[in-house]
Amino acid sequence: MTDLLDAVALTQSLIAIDTVNPPGGERRCSAHLATILEAAGFTCTFHDGLGPERSSLVATLPGAQGGARALGFTGHIDTVPLGARPWSMDPFAGEIRDGRLYGRGSSDMKSGVAAFVVAAIAEADRLRAGPGVVLVITAGEETGCE
Repeated sequence: MTDLLDAVALTQSLIAIDTVNPPGGERRCSAHLATILEAAGFTCTFHDGLGPERSSLVATLPGAQGGARALGFTGHIDTVPLGARPWSMDPFAGEIRDGRLYGRGSSDMKSGVAAFVVAAIAEADRLRAGPGVVLVITAGEETGCE
């Protein structure tokens, strides 16, 4: 099994990548996740087509149970714009204050993506022996699910 990742630290690293949509820019975030997932034995495929620097990611870990449907998780890595009001903290710092994580995407939905990525890696041996897993990490959700 691969060394376990910290879901909070992974969330912070994802928040640090500006994926505000428009314009998006999810490619760096997808590549960061692919590096982590490939090191854990996942096969990663990028799906481009939304524009420059925009990619969704599909990461698969096949299982040993022939014919069984793989467990699936999906989440998006683009975020809504920062808004007109000033932020009290850097929206891309992933700062923790009083036990709360702040930053653009901290609740919708980079933390959710980090959680299922960490869980899939932690349970990789069981998933390989079982049905396998497919992680679908999408770009373009915030502007109509392009």
